[in-house]
Amino acid sequence: MNTPFAHRPDGLAHRLFRVSDVDRMVEAGVIRPDERLELIGGELHEMSPKGARHEWLKTGLNLFFSKHRPEGVIFTQEAGWHIDEFTYLEPDFLFYPASLRIEEVKPSDALLVIELADSSYNFDLGAKALLYAGLGVREYWVIDAVKRETHVHLMPRPEGYAAVRTYGDDIRLDPTLIHHLPVLLADIPR
Repeated sequence: MNTPFAHRPDGLAHRLFRVSDVDRMVEAGVIRPDERLELIGGELHEMSPKGARHEWLKTGLNLFFSKHRPEGVIFTQEAGWHIDEFTYLEPDFLFYPASLRIEEVKPSDALLVIELADSSYNFDLGAKALLYAGLGVREYWVIDAVKRETHVHLMPRPEGYAAVRTYGDDIRLDPTLIHHLPVLLADIPR
């Protein structure tokens, strides 16, 4: 692997990996195919294990979205999203125009990205929100699987989202880019 290095504020050089490098590591058995990893800016990040609340909420939302998805919109769950050669993500839900295939979806094409947060709460609200904003994802939700609150991020800027609001499970949420998909978390079974 001919892998580039990045110099971080700590003064040390960090080896960066490409998506193709990670694919080869999986093929060679260095990384197990079932490992929960994301590649962010060339750095491998181990994802937090999913708890029962995360899985119940994901199942409930999947059933809801499957039943209410408007025509012309597709969503995928935890699909591998190759952003560029150094970034591979697996958001809990990725909504995009039905005219595109998953491998064609750019961050600016995403209609809504949702992360369900249980043990990953701080990462999803911090580093992941900054990443999605910098990539130009127009609407990003972090749903707290414990409190059932939704943090809605809008107006992406390179330094983060300009608008972030938190809503309880009793507030109907309307994605700004997907018409006719109102979500009320209180209606999603626990």
